Amino acid sequence: MAACHDLSDGGLAAAAAEMAIASGLGLSLSLAHVPREADLRDDVLLFSESNGRFLVELKPGQETHLQSILAGVPCARIGVVTDSGVLEIHSSLGGPLLEEKVADLAKAWREPLYRLFGEAAP
Repeated sequence: MAACHDLSDGGLAAAAAEMAIASGLGLSLSLAHVPREADLRDDVLLFSESNGRFLVELKPGQETHLQSILAGVPCARIGVVTDSGVLEIHSSLGGPLLEEKVADLAKAWREPLYRLFGEAAP
């Protein structure tokens, strides 16, 4: 396993953004592959908080091993890490929902802390 983030604070959208910010890499996710009840809207799926769900990043070749460990637990490959420096989230219908530079997300995430301490954000 390369990384893991719970979905308890801000849901899938926040976890994906925080993981992309931490790595400085890009991430491309498709909501069409997320296990869910049929009538769950994309906005609910993105922001629902749960301490029993996780976004896991695997090293290449580890997917089968993780699936065997989680046999019987709903899980799916919902995306890939990219070197684009962009967080992309695609709707359950395939269209784009979000496409933001990870550097811009990092600045937006850190800026309030810098303001709190009277410093300029990098």
